[in-house]
Amino acid sequence: MESLEHKLLIELTHGSTAIEGNTLTLRETQLLIDEGITPAGAKQLREIHETLNHHRAVLQVRQWVGQNQPVDETALCSLHRIIMASIDDERSGSWRSDRVFVTGAPLQPIRPERIPEAMRDLLSWINCASHLHPVVLAAEAHYRFVKIHPFCDGNGRTGRLLFNWLLLRQGHPLAVIPAEARSRYIHSMDQADQGRPLPFFELLLECVESSLDQFLAV
Repeated sequence: MESLEHKLLIELTHGSTAIEGNTLTLRETQLLIDEGITPAGAKQLREIHETLNHHRAVLQVRQWVGQNQPVDETALCSLHRIIMASIDDERSGSWRSDRVFVTGAPLQPIRPERIPEAMRDLLSWINCASHLHPVVLAAEAHYRFVKIHPFCDGNGRTGRLLFNWLLLRQGHPLAVIPAEARSRYIHSMDQADQGRPLPFFELLLECVESSLDQFLAV
C-alpha cells in the first residue's frame, strides 16, 4: 500500500508538471525525487525546481489532511509559495495584481480587483457543498479555481493539488492526470468554458477511478 501511494505521488508530480510543459520523463522525475539524481541533457533549472517543489507540496497537502487543516486562503497561499519556491519568490503566495490573458482560451481569467471576493466565494462554496459527491465537488472546485486564476503563475498545479486535497480528505487516493492526457485535459477545459463541462468532469472521474482500481487490486 505504501509503495502504491508513493507510485501515485511520483506520477502525480510528473503529470501535473508535464501538463505545464515540464520535459522531465516519469523515470527522471522518480530518480530526482527518490535519489536526488538530476537528469542528464539540456534540462532547465526551473524544471528541477518545479518537480521538487511539487513533490514537497503534495507532502504538505497530505500532512494537512492528517491535521484536518481547513481549505482556506492562508493554506492555498502557503501551498502556492511551496510550488513557486526559487522560481518566483517575489510574487508567490499573493493574489495577482495584474491582468493576465491565456492565449486561445475561450474564457479569460477575471480582473485582479475581483480576485479576493471570487476566492472568498469559492472557499465558502467548497466548505458548504457537503451535499455534493466528493469527486464532483473536487472537480468543480478545480475548474472554478483555474478560471479565477488567482496567482500570476502556478495556477494549474495549485488547482490540481486542490482537487487532490479535497479527494484525500474524503478518503480517496491521489488522482493522477497523466501527461498523456495533456491535450484532452486542456481541450476539455476549453469545452467547459464554452458551456460543455461534461468532458472535463469525465476525464477527472476516469483519473479517480484509475487510482481506486489500483488500490482495490492491492
